[in-house]
Amino acid sequence: MRFDLPHLPQIIRPHLATAIAAGGAIFLSLLLAAAPHTVHASSKRVQAVGAAVFHDKGCQHCHGADLTGTDRGPDLSTVGKKWHKGRIEKQIREGGNGMPAFGDVLQPDEIKSLVDYLSAKRKPAHKGIAPKAPAPSVPAKPSDDDSGD
Repeated sequence: MRFDLPHLPQIIRPHLATAIAAGGAIFLSLLLAAAPHTVHASSKRVQAVGAAVFHDKGCQHCHGADLTGTDRGPDLSTVGKKWHKGRIEKQIREGGNGMPAFGDVLQPDEIKSLVDYLSAKRKPAHKGIAPKAPAPSVPAKPSDDDSGD
């Protein structure tokens, strides 16, 4: 179907479709920009829920309270950098490589919370470093004026 627009100058008619498409694209991008954004797994609330599940369900017994691992389980402080969410979830559900399966032990929402929490772990944890001992104080040399008289 062709529209006849006699009231528009001959020069504008060929560019009308392009102008309408560009205007539509601008409108759509403004609409999307104004839409509410999804909450990402890195939000503080999601992190707190995942951390609580990690500690409440005893994950720290094998992976350490700070996620740096123990002799029973590997370091998870950067697991989100190494593994995608699907792989983390499969490991939790099915176990493997020395880890027992937790698919029948944890509720689906607990697994999701753990996956969101662990997938956000991308930087190594700061391991506790013992503070330096203060330098021993050196007693001042007695001056010649301190004769004790």
